[in-house]
Amino acid sequence: MRTMPGRTRDSMHHTLTKPAAGLALLMMLAACGQAGAPTTADIQQVIRSAMQTENQKASGMTLGLFSGPYDPADLVISHADCTAQDNGVYRCAVTAVTKNGTNTAQLSFKKVDGRWTLVQNVG
Repeated sequence: MRTMPGRTRDSMHHTLTKPAAGLALLMMLAACGQAGAPTTADIQQVIRSAMQTENQKASGMTLGLFSGPYDPADLVISHADCTAQDNGVYRCAVTAVTKNGTNTAQLSFKKVDGRWTLVQNVG
């Protein structure tokens, strides 16, 4: 390896690795995804999952004769305005559009093990 005049291999190595280490740290922090409120896509995924769970419960109670009244694919989250609360919980005014119309509800979300989850609303 050739070195630049007045520079040793060691100083070249440190010069090249410092920016790379900083970039790696930024990428790791971004990958953690712990900062900030859930996106509308995050919220849509959580709500669709909850709807599927409710459909499975309803189907079990009807002896499997129908799959439930909710179609998760029919749900589109058009807007979410979230505010940070205690313990990493975000309280969000979520607007959903379905074939039956547009509704807004207050829902709470928290990231658990890297995934957003719906938190039981209290009050």
